[in-house]
Amino acid sequence: MGFKGIQNHLSLAIKLILVLSIFSSISNQFWYIASTNLFLLILMFIPHLFKKYEIKIPTEFEWILLVFVVLTLFLGKISNAIVPIFFGIAVALIGFMILAILYSSNQIKKNYFLIVLFSFNFAVSFGAILEILKYYLKILLGHEITSGVYMFSMKNMSFVVVGAIIASAIGIIYMKFQGGIMRKLIGKVVEKNPEIFSKKPCSPEEILEMIKNGESEKMEFKSTLRTNLYTNEFDKKIEFSILKTITAFLNSSGGVLFIGVNDKGGMSGIEKDKFENTDKFNLYLTNLLKEKIGKKHFHLINIEHVLIEGKTIIKISCEKSKTPVFLRLASNEEEFYIRSGASSIQTKGSELIEYIKRRFEEGE
Repeated sequence: MGFKGIQNHLSLAIKLILVLSIFSSISNQFWYIASTNLFLLILMFIPHLFKKYEIKIPTEFEWILLVFVVLTLFLGKISNAIVPIFFGIAVALIGFMILAILYSSNQIKKNYFLIVLFSFNFAVSFGAILEILKYYLKILLGHEITSGVYMFSMKNMSFVVVGAIIASAIGIIYMKFQGGIMRKLIGKVVEKNPEIFSKKPCSPEEILEMIKNGESEKMEFKSTLRTNLYTNEFDKKIEFSILKTITAFLNSSGGVLFIGVNDKGGMSGIEKDKFENTDKFNLYLTNLLKEKIGKKHFHLINIEHVLIEGKTIIKISCEKSKTPVFLRLASNEEEFYIRSGASSIQTKGSELIEYIKRRFEEGE
């Protein structure tokens, strides 16, 4: 059974578990578990409801859902407080992820306070709606509404608020350090749905913030496109280094290359490449990419020009390719590169065969 077959079976199993969990929670009057799982079930069915958008849910997200369902069912039998707290955490994190995904793809402007406030209010509002629905359900069923019912509702809402605060703290930590499982999940969602979360041009402030994070597996800086700063002459080795990085990004998990930024994150600009204007630069770079990497891969590459501190910076965003990308040399031979840490390394021989099989054929 292939990777996609396993993923489809996993998705079906989680949906069935969610349905069983909903019925079990209702029968045991675990309303918060039932409502949370119903909300998660709706999220799972979103790809089927909006087929024209081809929404894809990462496998990692489905595994987390499975763990969450099992934990809430188990903890719900231990303490009445734990369930609404878990509810607050889960719903607030879902709200946070919605805005974080939109922010990561530049669909909304950066505002950490509003993002955290939204996730907090998302959970509290959802909890309040649930309590209102429970109230009217009791009236509909002819149950007596006593002061104890109100007290119980207020306790539940208080626990939801605690959970929302915990989730908001997690959101603040994520936005400050931009790491951990949250970043991977958000990256996976954006990566699997490029048509929906297509990136808009970044502002200079957003570019500066990205550069401050330094070089990594998905980010690299180059001072120039073709000029050797030591000799002040055009150097094909500089061009090759640019092409090698882009090829490696395409063959790995994607990434961003900044041209006009030195290794320390300083703004050097592309002016030393001595092009008449940015249009000439863009035409030269475009032709270079089409010639050395291939026209069929060009749609995976987005080129932006940004003016920062009086310097023109080029941002090249590379998506993860679904097919192997080779770099064509002057001798018409081809080389294959992947990212390893903050470096682009050549892969060949048996390692190349194994990597292509794992990454492209099995859908790593």
